[in-house]
Amino acid sequence: MFFLKVWLLMDPLSKLPMFATDDEIAIAIVGKKRASHWKRGALIILEARGFPRVDAVHGGRPVPLIRKWYNLYLGLEKSYVQSTQEIGKDNWEAWRLKREERNARKPQLGLDGRCQSVLLYMVAHPDAQTHVAIPNAGAFTMNRLAEKGAIVADGVDRDGDTEWKVTEAGIEEAKLISFWHHGK
Repeated sequence: MFFLKVWLLMDPLSKLPMFATDDEIAIAIVGKKRASHWKRGALIILEARGFPRVDAVHGGRPVPLIRKWYNLYLGLEKSYVQSTQEIGKDNWEAWRLKREERNARKPQLGLDGRCQSVLLYMVAHPDAQTHVAIPNAGAFTMNRLAEKGAIVADGVDRDGDTEWKVTEAGIEEAKLISFWHHGK
């Protein structure tokens, strides 16, 4: 019992407010030098394993629950032998859901870099309808975009060049490309 009281007095979590920020928690758990690394990597993994979430009303994570979570995580409430023999349990369903969310935001047509830049240019400049009017576009690039369903032939201009029009699928793909690469 005496050891537990001394440990609680030395416990860095006991110096935090009841609801602490991720920075404060990271410093208390792993120290200043490794705090940013812990927040970027370990915190995501720990949240998947049930680490207490940020309380929106109080703007921080509840420190008493963090202490309790670590006691369970480190096996302090069980015998040491029993906790070292347990196999780790990951929340694969949470990882699968995150992967599906990410893949839904990912460009879907499988366009290479040149096709993506040509498509983005065509969406931004609807008056550019032939490969001559579009930078870095050639007949091959336009045909590849047409194969993927991003554009369709819309006739021939007076010079004999095929005019192209962006499809709805092409507009949606351009939005996904912009968000995926530029966050817009």
